[in-house]
Amino acid sequence: MPEAVGLAFKAYEIEELADVYFFRPLGMVCAVGARALGLTPSIVTLVGAAVGIVGGALLYDQRLGLLGFVLVIVHSVIDSADGQLARMTGQVTDFGRVLDGVGGYLTHAAIFLAIGASMLDRHGAGLVTALLAGSAISSILHAQMYDYHRGAYARIVVRREAARPAKTNRHRVVRAYEAMQRMLSGDHERVEAAIAERSANPIFRDNDRVAYRSCFYWPVRGWNAMGDNTRFYAIGVLAWLHRLDWFFGFVLLPMNAAFAVLWVWQRRADRRFLAGLVIP
Repeated sequence: MPEAVGLAFKAYEIEELADVYFFRPLGMVCAVGARALGLTPSIVTLVGAAVGIVGGALLYDQRLGLLGFVLVIVHSVIDSADGQLARMTGQVTDFGRVLDGVGGYLTHAAIFLAIGASMLDRHGAGLVTALLAGSAISSILHAQMYDYHRGAYARIVVRREAARPAKTNRHRVVRAYEAMQRMLSGDHERVEAAIAERSANPIFRDNDRVAYRSCFYWPVRGWNAMGDNTRFYAIGVLAWLHRLDWFFGFVLLPMNAAFAVLWVWQRRADRRFLAGLVIP
């Protein structure tokens, strides 16, 4: 199924196993169904956001935690479907990308607020507010780097584009989103610039592609741990244990520790590439 794979995966070789064997295939089924019904990718995104918000809200009640988790997983399937539908129908736009991101943020907001509101019954407002704010900020940083590095890998290794497509009419929200990514990415913007400078045209040389894959394949695989799936899996386990109040601690401690390790690993890989140690 080469066509289906091309539609389903932005960069097959770095996809998580859950995406390869669960979310993307089910998302493709939803995308085909949505196309048959004449739905646009934006409508599918809004449906997915609504399902995610409901699922997140149900986490307020520990007794409904597993049902909330199921709806959050359904949201992830639909979240996969809207992008596949956009590529399938040639409706990929910057607005759709931002809308997709907003749907994800709204789902996470519902999750965080529901769990925080539930914790208020047992803990002080000051503590809950601090945990909620810290976890929310951390999750935004995690998502930014997950999206940035996977996107850069797909563009350079899979699509072989040496430079970002020049678009002067990007919405300011898109520009702000990308500016935050560049600020957090450290030296990787210099890596992209170095590749572009060595290219005579937007399609760069094969040796640069090979060097990039050699240097960044494993760090990008590592950034997968910062994706939504990790947080959603944690919600499923904690809902089963009836300990959703541990969720903020999970984001703030092990996930932030992993983020720090990945950032240092990425920085070292960037510097090795720029130093020319792995360039053929």
